[in-house]
Amino acid sequence: MRVTRRYWVTVSLIGALALWAVILERPLPLLGAAGIASWLLVQQYQFIRTVKATVSELTVTQQVDRTRVTANETTLGTLSVQTDERGSLSLTAATEPPTGADGDRVSCLLAGTDQTAQVTFEVTWPVAGEFEFTMPTIGMTDDLGLFEQTTTVGNAPTVTVEPRTPQEIHIGEGGNRVASGFGEHETKQTGGGLSPAEVRKYVPGDNIRRIDWKATARLNEPHIREFEAETDLETMLLVDHRAVMGDGQDGETKLDFARQVALAISENAQRLADPFGCYTVGDGGLTNTFDPSTNDDRYRAIAQSLRTLRPTDGPATNERGDIVEPAAARRTATHLSMDDPFSTRLRPFFENSTTYVRRVAEKPLFAAVQTASTHLSGTVRTIIVTDDTHRTELREAVKVARRNAGQVVVFLTPSVLYEAETLPDVEEAYRQYTDFEEFRRELAALGHVTAFEVGPRDRLSRVLATGKQQRRAQR
Repeated sequence: MRVTRRYWVTVSLIGALALWAVILERPLPLLGAAGIASWLLVQQYQFIRTVKATVSELTVTQQVDRTRVTANETTLGTLSVQTDERGSLSLTAATEPPTGADGDRVSCLLAGTDQTAQVTFEVTWPVAGEFEFTMPTIGMTDDLGLFEQTTTVGNAPTVTVEPRTPQEIHIGEGGNRVASGFGEHETKQTGGGLSPAEVRKYVPGDNIRRIDWKATARLNEPHIREFEAETDLETMLLVDHRAVMGDGQDGETKLDFARQVALAISENAQRLADPFGCYTVGDGGLTNTFDPSTNDDRYRAIAQSLRTLRPTDGPATNERGDIVEPAAARRTATHLSMDDPFSTRLRPFFENSTTYVRRVAEKPLFAAVQTASTHLSGTVRTIIVTDDTHRTELREAVKVARRNAGQVVVFLTPSVLYEAETLPDVEEAYRQYTDFEEFRRELAALGHVTAFEVGPRDRLSRVLATGKQQRRAQR
């Protein structure tokens, strides 16, 4: 309970009467001061009782027309107040949008003999995520304006804002779409599972119940039917959301496409109950770290993190920020003249591979893969979702991830497909795509590595169509 300015004016009056009684040495002003003070205490007691009774009879409802929306959409909400015991209080109910949403604070007044009040409001949701309203605030004032009370009553709805998703997404290799869902896995182990794997000769100690009698009759000696073992595959997802991943049109950036792939992988891991973890990487390094787990809360936390990813601050450019590899540096060094003083000065910089190792280790994605490889034991499937800007860093990161025979899947967003709203020079775009495809194939040629391209289907179709025309013209 808070007292108002009017309350303090009344207290000042009581003090003035008491002082006047002392100065005049008359009891009458003192009796007046005592009477007003008693009246004030009674009003305070009645206010407290009325507040308790009013709150117990008060129904406050906060609603939104949709609890799941897409980023930048606007929803309508209503705030309604109803009470059966009106009392002598003036009631004001107020609410405001959650942090991260756009909208104004709204309120509705329940005064006089009114028993219901309602107000409608609009909220725009510019960013993805899960947002919870706060409970409505109820302000109560007595009819004399001496006391105020504020409390929260009612419900707090939650709104899930999904990121804007690309409409035409292509995932494939060299322009060919993958035929089956990505994120699935095979165990490559045999044992007592359900899927037939191979037939082998019986050896002493094998369970006779696993003898394949048809194969035994056909081959004229006992054979065992092996089955593919059913095992969980520990998966670590690494998602790049550095500034360069913000390239592209609104709602169709590299990160928008990468996010859809990452969410699909997360959903598939949850469906298979695979141990699943996720690292997200910004320009400054790791931004989120979720170690592998099969806990439902972990799956939900990862999905929520992916939905709210935004490109971090950094040099947003499509220009390749590659590090010169030692082999390429050595080739350059061979062209430097032995007698030229300038060449003599430069040669040590091209020949020293220590600088290369240090620079790669400092790169965010490589450091994240190295961290994941250090913290996780056993065979792990690593899935990297990124673009083709930092090719040397990615190549070295993949090499680290595939150690200990680990599977590596790379999803790449080709920069050429996101460079502008239109493709002004389709022939040049095809040349850049061909360069990208060579890099993707180079990654896929590494052992235990699969690499896919991810991008807008319509743009890729235009680029590939131009390539076909060029090949026909050359024949």
